[in-house]
Amino acid sequence: MLRDIAFQRVFTGLFVYNILFEDSELDDRFLGIDEDSDVLSITGAGCGVATMVSRRPRRMDAVDINKHHLALSALKITAAQRLDDYDTFYSLLGRGMHIDPQATVGRVADHMPAWMQRYWARHWPRFNRSLYLEGLTSKMLGAMRRLAGIDASWLIPLLDKPVEVRQQAIDDAITPVLNRPYVKLLMQSPLQLLALGVNYQQRDRILEAEPDDSIVDFFISHLKRLAATDLATNWFVWWAITGAFNHDRQDAVPPYLRKTRHEASYGAPTKVNFHRGNIFDRLEAGGPKTWSHYTLCDAPDWMPEPVQRNLLDEIFRTSRDGAIVLTRSVDEESFIDRIDGGKRFQLMEDASRISTLEDRSRQYRRVDFHRVCH
Repeated sequence: MLRDIAFQRVFTGLFVYNILFEDSELDDRFLGIDEDSDVLSITGAGCGVATMVSRRPRRMDAVDINKHHLALSALKITAAQRLDDYDTFYSLLGRGMHIDPQATVGRVADHMPAWMQRYWARHWPRFNRSLYLEGLTSKMLGAMRRLAGIDASWLIPLLDKPVEVRQQAIDDAITPVLNRPYVKLLMQSPLQLLALGVNYQQRDRILEAEPDDSIVDFFISHLKRLAATDLATNWFVWWAITGAFNHDRQDAVPPYLRKTRHEASYGAPTKVNFHRGNIFDRLEAGGPKTWSHYTLCDAPDWMPEPVQRNLLDEIFRTSRDGAIVLTRSVDEESFIDRIDGGKRFQLMEDASRISTLEDRSRQYRRVDFHRVCH
């Protein structure tokens, strides 16, 4: 418990992610957000909340404990609403770079809270080379790419190959690198857990349920699960192997980056409030029937059961009838079903089953949608 508290404190102060490790296309498909929606979301790196803007909800409360991730989420959302030129928008957030990043980022940040304006006045150089090469996770993956000698030229010939050929390519190029003694030592260190965004409790649950003996084995298994997806459109694979997206296809980038979504997001009247801190602070400030949608990422996995129970009580208290709650988990069992037993939160079985099977990230054992029943 103490080590997970320490982990969270370190995690909140680091720039870890530049993308959200969740398939926001599936989220968008099943959440049913529309112009009457009021959404409370934990943001992560913001790809999901930026996608929601294209549905033009009435209000969004975006919250995160990590200032770097919240500021990046705000940049993605605000750019989607404010940058009228799609090429400029895509250059900045699709390619992660711009010919004049200081001016472009500054123009977007002018519409953000004062602390975020100060943040981006310092951190706009992330877009000089590429945003997608910045952050702890990208740095770790960049080192792996260099050691394994893999890049787009390694990935592209695999796109049309059978799954077993792709998985063998992983064993040939990547597995030997990850099993080098010094790499293995690093992979098992707290630094790697931070890069994966997996705390000690999650790590232990992952290894208990997997046939793998270590994080290295789990990581290799994860890569092989990714190899079984549609590689041409899996933006997580492209980002991990090449440090960029597949720019040749609109369906190969997170939805908020697609031209049709940008057209819907630009000028969206959605009122977005950004909250740096704990989701419980927002919930406690909310009254009955405040929100219609809750997206929690895998945050409940970090919570002990009494805190999970409190979370459900607060969601029930502040939700509209029929509100939808989206969670992801490394566990085999839904914590909501375990605690609530279907009394107040009913599992949306088809949406949850499809999303669990199809989520491009292959990172979670469960992707669950629950409907609140008052």
